[in-house]
Amino acid sequence: MRDGVSVGVRQDSSRAGWMAAMLAAATALSGCSNTDMFTAQGAEQWFSKPFTSFSKQDWAIASTAKDPNALRPLTPEDYVDASGRCAAPAAATEQAAAPASSGQAGAAAPAAPPVGGGVALLMSECEVVARAGTPERVEIGSNASGERTAVLTYTGGPWPGIYRFTAGRLSEIDAVPQPEKPAPRKRTPAKPKTATR
Repeated sequence: MRDGVSVGVRQDSSRAGWMAAMLAAATALSGCSNTDMFTAQGAEQWFSKPFTSFSKQDWAIASTAKDPNALRPLTPEDYVDASGRCAAPAAATEQAAAPASSGQAGAAAPAAPPVGGGVALLMSECEVVARAGTPERVEIGSNASGERTAVLTYTGGPWPGIYRFTAGRLSEIDAVPQPEKPAPRKRTPAKPKTATR
């Protein structure tokens, strides 16, 4: 009989604990009922503005997420020349001219450090050069449609590869052919020495 009483007391105490927890939660939420947070108007205010805390620069968005028709138009600064270099922006040109005019004639402007990040399709020619550096080989031409084509080849550096551009945008990336490793030499077994008499 005592066992039945103790089981009943345990069940009652667990129910009482559960009820106390529910009462505490209801009390806590009732304090928020006077706010507009849980009304339709409150929800509109909370979610009416786009959440931009994690927004990224255009160059940092994956190329698959970009709409090709929404890309900005390219300017002459976005194209490489025959040596694989990009035209310097106006601000960089002014900064490079300032030391030369202050009596340091012949001093070369320091090269800009490479931009961090990877290379993705639809990047401009100069965006790729900013990440991969000056290419070892540059081929500039045009296709059957009359669009500009460029092929930049990198055999080393952080992003080796063959980058093909159409109308100034990266359209294809190929791996650089790796040199063949020399075949290992076969060892010829040494002939056993025979004892001479």
